[in-house]
Amino acid sequence: MMILLMIAGVFCLAYFVMLLNRVGAHTFFFVFPVLAFCCFGLMFAIDRHFKGKWKIPRKLIVAFRIVLGMGCLVFAVLLGVILHGQSVGPETEADYIVVLGAGLRGDRPSLVLQYRINAAAEYLQKNPDTTAIVSGGQGPDEWISEAEAMRRGLEAKGIPGDRIILEDASTSTEENLTFSKKYIPEGASAVIVTNKFHVYRALHIAGECGYTDVSGLGADNVSWLNPTNYLRECLAVVKDVVLP
Repeated sequence: MMILLMIAGVFCLAYFVMLLNRVGAHTFFFVFPVLAFCCFGLMFAIDRHFKGKWKIPRKLIVAFRIVLGMGCLVFAVLLGVILHGQSVGPETEADYIVVLGAGLRGDRPSLVLQYRINAAAEYLQKNPDTTAIVSGGQGPDEWISEAEAMRRGLEAKGIPGDRIILEDASTSTEENLTFSKKYIPEGASAVIVTNKFHVYRALHIAGECGYTDVSGLGADNVSWLNPTNYLRECLAVVKDVVLP
């Protein structure tokens, strides 16, 4: 147990430092030093207990084990639901695809967004009658809207501009889907394009926004961001799906 806690604590700290260096300071990233502090705190408490310097009541130990076990079980179930959601492929020959926005660096897509552009372009090339709706507004540090960056990215991959509709006012997944739906006729089919970790929740939100004939297309994840993306997504599923 002590070795596992030490490994987990060191990993959380090292991962946090890597995130700061490669991405910058984002609020959610600070969950990792908190987790590291918890791991090292537990190591200290266990060490003091077994050396007889602290007397931790047995009931407290049992309660902690139950809470920890239940927490791990809930996390495993949520992760399983997310992984299953990303494994279901998109409908072919859909009338529309809706490509959800993600961050830019100036006027260039982040790696997360570039993977979405790549997946959307591949789908459009295989389904020539499908129209793309690229959805995303302009953030404070972005030179152009995310929708415009996606349009440029799709055109660079050979998708003609007359197959691309821009929705450049949205600032969240819910707004992406709500504002994009205005361009989709009643009864038309749609495929939501996002990264794999986000497919399950995006489809849930799409259902709440009134989409009926809808499926998801999971673009590649950024592998080194998987720990933070899947952890955050599990918490988001609790907020948006379990406790709406």
